[in-house]
Amino acid sequence: MKYITFLIAALPFWSIISCNGQGFQAGVNASYLIHLQPEDGGPGIGVQGGAWASWAINRESRLRLSIGHRRLGGFNRLNLETGISGTPTDSRRTVSAVQLMALHYVDAELGWAFPVSPDSRWSFYAGVYYSLLANWQYYDRTLVSIDESGRKRAEVSSPNRPVGEELNDRDQGLRLGVSYRLLDGLSAQFQMRKGFSDLVPGSLFTDSPKDRLTAFSLGLSARLF
Repeated sequence: MKYITFLIAALPFWSIISCNGQGFQAGVNASYLIHLQPEDGGPGIGVQGGAWASWAINRESRLRLSIGHRRLGGFNRLNLETGISGTPTDSRRTVSAVQLMALHYVDAELGWAFPVSPDSRWSFYAGVYYSLLANWQYYDRTLVSIDESGRKRAEVSSPNRPVGEELNDRDQGLRLGVSYRLLDGLSAQFQMRKGFSDLVPGSLFTDSPKDRLTAFSLGLSARLF
């Protein structure tokens, strides 16, 4: 429920902006992203989307507030344990696997957008973000192969291990980007997000260096009014 509280707390800021009137704009954005990982398995794929509002600071630059959802997928985090136990006549072979698959965040961001020149279609963006972990997806199974006096059977269970205790419940960092105006009110965006927090500080999945987010995204932003 904490991420719902997070969104509610952001509403007064949104109201202040919308009441400004002069120079006010608002819209939505969506993009695909690739995030780097310390493991050798390659980058992960994700998506993000949200709503934004901005108002003019002067004739050439704007202050922007955005709120959205972000999913980081394709994690290469697997903890695999095997074991053998039993007696000379009966034996048990156990394989236990838990894999982190995706993290979901609620983001709030404040930044500054400014054009390369007054008449240019190109513009730059720099901002800071704060995120709360809203949910996570993982696979958790234990398979036991049992041989009792020549009779074989298998059991499958879900240990429901506390994966959430291995994760950081928040993140903060910087976001830099460049956009190109395709049409009036529609822009293509390329952005980089760099986090300061270790996303997976626990030792269940990996002993790798701290996993601070580095992500690159490509998407569209549309002005609604």
